[in-house]
Amino acid sequence: MKLRLLTFILLVSGIFSNVCFARPLAAGDPASPAATNLTMFGRGTYPGEDSTYEHLKQSGFTTVILSSFYIRSNGDLYSGDDSRNPIIHDGKYVGNPEWLKRVASLKQGKTSITRIEILFEGRWYNQPPNTYDYIRTWANDSTAPAGVVTGTGTNSTLYKICKVLKDAVGVDAVCIDDESVYDAISIIRLGSMIGKLNMHMTLCPYTKFSYWKGILDGSKKGLIDAIYVQCYDGGTRNTPGPWKTHLATDVPIYPIFLCRGAFSTCATDHNSKSPDEIKAEMIRFKKEYPGMTGAGIWQMADVNKYVKMNCATQMPESGKATTVTEFLADLKKSLTEEL
Repeated sequence: MKLRLLTFILLVSGIFSNVCFARPLAAGDPASPAATNLTMFGRGTYPGEDSTYEHLKQSGFTTVILSSFYIRSNGDLYSGDDSRNPIIHDGKYVGNPEWLKRVASLKQGKTSITRIEILFEGRWYNQPPNTYDYIRTWANDSTAPAGVVTGTGTNSTLYKICKVLKDAVGVDAVCIDDESVYDAISIIRLGSMIGKLNMHMTLCPYTKFSYWKGILDGSKKGLIDAIYVQCYDGGTRNTPGPWKTHLATDVPIYPIFLCRGAFSTCATDHNSKSPDEIKAEMIRFKKEYPGMTGAGIWQMADVNKYVKMNCATQMPESGKATTVTEFLADLKKSLTEEL
């Protein structure tokens, strides 16, 4: 009788379930990065083709980051693959319905994909304001144009955008790729809102250690669960070791490489690399950051370009793959052999 009473008390308090059993992942809970997390940024996939999504599912990569998406001054969200038609307008999904089916399919059937993110890309220098300019302004309850509701409450424009991404698109995390505005307070507020929507937030830096550390330090523990360091273009000299040291965090840090095929060339451009070159960098990175558990490729559009341009024939030193399946396999191998 005493045992039954004790069991009842523990069940009511929740202690029994927390101590004895790990809570199963409930429907709608955001997936965490895989133990060995291989990430593919998905530019060139809106609305995309069924074949591309099937390639991703069979690739061995575990995370797809849908990229890149931009907020405009009226509160609409656009894909970088379609500058004419918004995917979110007035807090509702208005994009291509086939895209939603393709994104959902990434986790269905035989697939290696366990996590889906969406990347908010900002402006580069000398571009007109977008995404992070608007986040900075709107997250602070300031004035905004007609049709935009500021703040991060449930009626705000930012909240409605992110809710659609969670409910309609089914993303597990929102990836922050701010390359010009660098306002930590607004990103911390955005992240808090994202957490309340039951999503994670990830970071995609290439410079400014202090800015990203400020976001980490100001965010609720567990909200940010991945950091993707750009090791190409403006981040050409980046390696994950110094980022681990400067950020002083237990959040996993993953190097991101630009593959050959980028910028429509089989040659190296903006520090794009062949699979062999990526493998050499992974060896170097692992020595300085032994805890490294993954890496990624920017971006699927370049994988397709590499094959379409027949780079294996045009420039054999860029790789040997002649199909998308082969190139993805070569890239996966280059990322994982030293992990």
